[in-house]
Amino acid sequence: MSIRVFLAGISAGLIATAATAADLNSSDAPLPLPPQGAVADIIHDWGGGYVGVVGGGAVGEVETQTGSGTLFSETPLRGGLAGVTAGYNIQNGNMVYGVEADVSWAKIKGDKACAGFPSQNCSFELGWQGTARARVGVAFDRTLLYVTGGLAVAGGKGGVDPVLGAIVGEDQQTYFGYVAGVGAEYAMTEALSFKAEYLYTDYKSRTSPVGTVSPTDSYKSDPSSHLFRVGVNYSF
Repeated sequence: MSIRVFLAGISAGLIATAATAADLNSSDAPLPLPPQGAVADIIHDWGGGYVGVVGGGAVGEVETQTGSGTLFSETPLRGGLAGVTAGYNIQNGNMVYGVEADVSWAKIKGDKACAGFPSQNCSFELGWQGTARARVGVAFDRTLLYVTGGLAVAGGKGGVDPVLGAIVGEDQQTYFGYVAGVGAEYAMTEALSFKAEYLYTDYKSRTSPVGTVSPTDSYKSDPSSHLFRVGVNYSF
């Protein structure tokens, strides 16, 4: 092989290498992957505190009866509620753990003829409700799916009409129980999110003294409710 042929081969190889390098630097070449931290920055952060408003509707039932069992009723309840909420989340990967409390004005009521006493009307109303709950959820970027549960409290009143010799004919009580449910939340912006949830509340029965509703008997009421709520939260 002559020296001239050898030099020509080297020259051709250098030209090909330069052309390949130019192609790699052109706009058609694939861009390098972003750093890991830059990818993580596009995932929504659910951690921190928040406040919000909620509202929706409710259906339920209350069982009422006198201590002797002579007067009994299962009364369906329905109505609406609106209130405020506050909470705090901690995020670990795509898992979100939090606590939330809310209080709502409510008008969830019903009435029907008392069993065994059709001339009398048994009525009941939940006037306000509050909960203190834990939340555990899974985040898919801006969407959060969660389960929730905890303590529930409500103010209610029940009675019989017409009153037959009772002191007031109506019983007012504060009810305590538990709440459990599921929900979904979507982050519309970094600070604002929209949520929809279902909660079931079951309260421990309360008994009023003799003479409150019936002149000679005590009066027990045992309410429960299904809440369907939507809300908007502001994170800070």
